[in-house]
Amino acid sequence: MNRKMKDALLQMYKNLDEAGTRQVERGVHDQGERSKVTGGKHMNPVAEVIRQDLIAGGYEENDVYYKNGCLRLPGWFRPSKDWDLLAFGGEELLAAVELKSINSSFGNNANNRSEESLGSAIDVNHAIKNSLIPFNTQPPIIGYVLVVRMCDDSMKKSGEPQKSVYPIDKTFLHASYFERLMIFCKRLLAERLYQAVWVVGVDPINGKIVEPDKDLTYDKFLTVIKSRLLVHNA
Repeated sequence: MNRKMKDALLQMYKNLDEAGTRQVERGVHDQGERSKVTGGKHMNPVAEVIRQDLIAGGYEENDVYYKNGCLRLPGWFRPSKDWDLLAFGGEELLAAVELKSINSSFGNNANNRSEESLGSAIDVNHAIKNSLIPFNTQPPIIGYVLVVRMCDDSMKKSGEPQKSVYPIDKTFLHASYFERLMIFCKRLLAERLYQAVWVVGVDPINGKIVEPDKDLTYDKFLTVIKSRLLVHNA
C-alpha cells in the first residue's frame, strides 16, 4: 500500500470525527457513531486515491470517477443501484467498486455489511449475465473495499456461539469481528462474487494500518482493476 493511501485512510477518520463534531454543534444527535457516518462522503479520500492510482496505471482521467457524473448501474432483482466508483474504457464499463467501512456496533454492522455486499454482487452479476450491462471481451470487474476500525470491540475474540439448529462453520469459532469480516471477504473473492477485494484495518488513534490477508491487499485489488484495462486495450 502506498503512502497516499495510508494518508487517505487516516484522513477518512479525521473526516468522521469532524462530521460528528459538526452535528453535535448543530444539536443533531444520531444514535451512536451514526452521526459521523451520516455527515457526508467520509470515504472520498480513499476513493480519490484509488482514482489517481488507476489513472497512473493507464486509465484516462475522464474515465474514472466517484462523485461527478452518474454512478448508477441497472440491476436484475431491483431497478438500479448507485456504486461508489466507476472506471470505463471509452464507452465500456471496466470496473464498479463499492466502498464500505465499519466503525462501531460491530456485530450488527458486520451482518448488515454481509447482507448488503452479497445482495449487490448477486444483483449486478445477474444484470451483466442478462446483458443489462454490456461488455465486449470480458465482463467488468466488480470490486469491494472494506475499512474496519481496529479497537477493543472489533479485535477481541468472541465467546461461545449462540445456539443454532445445526453447527456453525468452525472457521468462525472464537474469531474476532475483524477476523470474521476477513473470512467473509476472502470467500467473496474465492466464489468470484467480487473479483477485486481489499480489506484493511485502521487504528486512527495510534496511526496503525493493517492488511490482514495477502490476498486482500490494496496492491492486488488495484492490479486486478488495472489488468482489466489491459484486456480492453489488447
